[in-house]
Amino acid sequence: MSTPEITPEQAIANLQFLTRDYMPQATWTVGGALRFDKSLQILNKFLTEMVALRRFHHVAGAPPCAWSLDWFVQRRPIAFDTYCNALETYARQDTGVILVFDNPNLTEQELADPYGLSLVHELHNRDRIRKNAVCVASDALAARLRAEIPSLRIHCHPNRLVMEKGKRTPALYNKLATQYDRVCLHPADAVKPGIVNAIENPARFDVIMNDSCLRTCPVRREHTALLADMRRAPYDTELMRRRSDLIARVGCQKTTPGELCQKASCNLTRDEATALYAAGFCSFIIQAQQFRNEMTLLWDIFQCMLDHSPEICNKAALIASSGMAEFGKASEELPSGLRQFSFTNYE
Repeated sequence: MSTPEITPEQAIANLQFLTRDYMPQATWTVGGALRFDKSLQILNKFLTEMVALRRFHHVAGAPPCAWSLDWFVQRRPIAFDTYCNALETYARQDTGVILVFDNPNLTEQELADPYGLSLVHELHNRDRIRKNAVCVASDALAARLRAEIPSLRIHCHPNRLVMEKGKRTPALYNKLATQYDRVCLHPADAVKPGIVNAIENPARFDVIMNDSCLRTCPVRREHTALLADMRRAPYDTELMRRRSDLIARVGCQKTTPGELCQKASCNLTRDEATALYAAGFCSFIIQAQQFRNEMTLLWDIFQCMLDHSPEICNKAALIASSGMAEFGKASEELPSGLRQFSFTNYE
């Protein structure tokens, strides 16, 4: 006996139970673009075609340049052809690209960096689906880009809040919402009712789901400033030593099993995320800059986007395992170190 065919609409309706109780209308921005593009594009395609209830609305990536930071090693600039191809691939997947410029300490000379400007111009010129944007941590850079491209959508990065010397208040957030198209909450502020309940238009704010820094980190501003110095002097071993000493002193990268249930990090619990969603925050970010490889990011994507309630956790596990199985499929192309070269018969 054959199984009756159903329409795609009916299939989606049959799957509604997977997200009915867990932020069903949330939009998702996934980090790691321009680092882990192949993995993100495979997973984005799988979610869009096979699950349909969840998809990447945007991907975000920090291209190595004077305007961005690297948490671990200083990466070399991305090849421009590779960058353009990535923009085109995400556009074909109907996924916007957000360039992340998370360096808050920029000099006048760095603001005029021609490479960074060329990245932004290419992003804007190739935005045929009208979803691309930049996310900056510097008000001065935002002003520079507005003058260069008035129609560019500009978001406020949380490092702008990290470097704020005064107290972070609802008034500050509401003011930033008048200056930027969107504002990302400082990860530690997402669980402060005094702030989130006083934000006037929560739909214009983004929330980071998986920031691994301590909620009460005493050196986050110092760490960010140190990363900016390392961008300017990538071979300065004294800066490397200072970063290592800073992390060791705080102990933020040491996992203590007894503290995992004490909400020591800025990773949102399921209850915290759903409470924010109920309060009107519907845009969530799965960040990647704190990860050394894409495996942690892929794990977090499934952990953050799927409902793991006991009654349907087996369904979430099936989706996750099926998604990861996409990476083991046979390829029609053999790996080759010559792929980036072109050959002709002309001398």
